Amino acid sequence: MPKKISVLYPLQSIAGPTDYKKKTIRVVAYCRVSTGSEVQLVSYRAQVKYYESYIRERPEYIFSGIYADEGISGTDLNKRDEFKQMMQDARDRKFDMIITKSLSRFGRNTLDCLNCLRELKSLGIDVFFESENFRLLGTNSELLISLMSAFHQAESENLSENIKWGLHKKYAAGHIRSIPSGKFLGYDKDKHGDLVINEDQAELVKRIYQEFLDGYSPYHIAKRFTNESLLMAYGGKQWCVSHITKVLKNEKFKGDTMFQKTFNTCYLTKKRAKNKGELNKYYLENSHPAIIDKETWELVQMEFARRDEFLKAHNFKNYHSQGLNPFENKIFCGTCGSAFCRYESKRVGEDNRPYLRCKSFNGRKWTDIEGRMFTPKPLHRKSREAYNINRRKDPLPRQMYCTDIQIDVDSPETAFITAWNYMVENKVSFEDEWKSIVEWGDKLLAYRAKELMRLVEEVGLIEEAAYELVIKTLSHMEVGVDGEINVIFFSGIGLEVVTK
Repeated sequence: MPKKISVLYPLQSIAGPTDYKKKTIRVVAYCRVSTGSEVQLVSYRAQVKYYESYIRERPEYIFSGIYADEGISGTDLNKRDEFKQMMQDARDRKFDMIITKSLSRFGRNTLDCLNCLRELKSLGIDVFFESENFRLLGTNSELLISLMSAFHQAESENLSENIKWGLHKKYAAGHIRSIPSGKFLGYDKDKHGDLVINEDQAELVKRIYQEFLDGYSPYHIAKRFTNESLLMAYGGKQWCVSHITKVLKNEKFKGDTMFQKTFNTCYLTKKRAKNKGELNKYYLENSHPAIIDKETWELVQMEFARRDEFLKAHNFKNYHSQGLNPFENKIFCGTCGSAFCRYESKRVGEDNRPYLRCKSFNGRKWTDIEGRMFTPKPLHRKSREAYNINRRKDPLPRQMYCTDIQIDVDSPETAFITAWNYMVENKVSFEDEWKSIVEWGDKLLAYRAKELMRLVEEVGLIEEAAYELVIKTLSHMEVGVDGEINVIFFSGIGLEVVTK
């Protein structure tokens, strides 16, 4: 006679221990798909429908819910909201058993997976893995779970490496669609994955570049855009310095693409870092339509370099002040190079008169000023006894290493107006010098010279120093030994003005 063979169906074995058969238990299911593709979404919906139907059809089970994460990777628990909610409900004892398709659906990070399963086991909550056909509360489950979880993590790591290899090949081939870029200002992606210009946002990009070349800082541009309630790429209205700086430094706006500027440091954490030479970078010119011409883009990068050099030379943190004074941080001592700062007089009868003075009384370069001496104030001594008073010595005169020149707070504006009007009245005598700068100077200097020529012609004589005109044309001012002010424009032209 043929042998009788008993068939054991995996899902029927979920009933498990004898005590499960004596009472009904609360059962939930966990489903997850790792991408948002149409095929995966079909699988996702099928899993949800299958497990809900399966649990409801069995009288020994009480359907207690479905936890499902859609389009989420299994290597990171932090982004799996439904999984975290399931663990919290387990701690609150809202169910007795979890059904899931496989251990890989539960998680591909060995450590995280084991920690969660150990916690569930300590709570007395069983987990059935359908594909592997075993339960958490079964014999030797710890060893099996460790082995299979490690296998799935290795599989995930191998898949990650394969994806990286494929991306590197696409980068090397200049495949623009392979860039994992989200939405950014000025561009959209069409149905084929190609970058196309968003005309409304492109106008904002052009304005950012022009205002930066006009002398505004990223801080001022961001503040203006926020006050005007202009929309960012994602619809927000709160602009910040980093938003503006990224637009100004991103090569995509001139129609080129730098591949692999950042990379994932770990396939588990998905943490991204700047590529500082760890991986190859690939540069593709004219990869998509440009919003900014290449010359303007290069001028902006040169202006960034000039401002950085200016800050380093004068030990400043910010190129512009956050106030409305265009001369702040632009007035320096012609002797030691230190900045002029605003002070208020403490002398009797001057009623806190404001003035400007070099902040470094002794000077930074330690250069003797011929004929300039100063006598320090006597040190205060507590003792008033006659013996100690007779022993005191008056401080001797010392050599000055800086001019210690004071100027009125209105002197910089007066000097600028005087220098500007002099250029306007004598523009013919400056033409040869301006043309020489345009012809022989670097691109940024040539641009500044052309702008200065244009503004001198358009603006003409002035009676007050408009904020926009000052930041667009003035490089800085230097105060001399006798209080004369040398007004230096961005084109390199300097005019000495005596304000006293």
